[in-house]
Amino acid sequence: MKISDIVDVNRGLVGMVMPDDPVSAVITLMAEKHVGSVAVVDGDGNMAGILSERDITRGLHESGAAVLDRPVSELMTANVVGCMPETDVRDAADMMIQHRIRHLPVLDGFRPLTIVSIRDIVAIRLAALEADNEILRAQLQEIASGGG
Repeated sequence: MKISDIVDVNRGLVGMVMPDDPVSAVITLMAEKHVGSVAVVDGDGNMAGILSERDITRGLHESGAAVLDRPVSELMTANVVGCMPETDVRDAADMMIQHRIRHLPVLDGFRPLTIVSIRDIVAIRLAALEADNEILRAQLQEIASGGG
């Protein structure tokens, strides 16, 4: 199963900001849109970084309320780990585990299409495991009833 099978890569980004935007504006956007991260894009719409709740929390810890007036570029993660719509869901999950991230941008070249969360990945993996479990259960019942 591919990333494009579990999320609509054409839905667009719920949250997209510029590097010079103040952190306070991003917090408002994240709260209004109910998202845990936003894509940071340059003037050409290319991925410049990602800003997550964790980045903001670290900034608050280090700088206190003064962080709210700082530009996003000072808190964002610039070395973004991303995937493509064709990426297998298992590979995406492995990337998130390996890099200890909860949000994975889906990219078309350098342009962000959407962001997949660990919640999206867990939901689809759980559904797949439950479906596999039902198949195995049916097979076992068939064997137990003498049909196999």
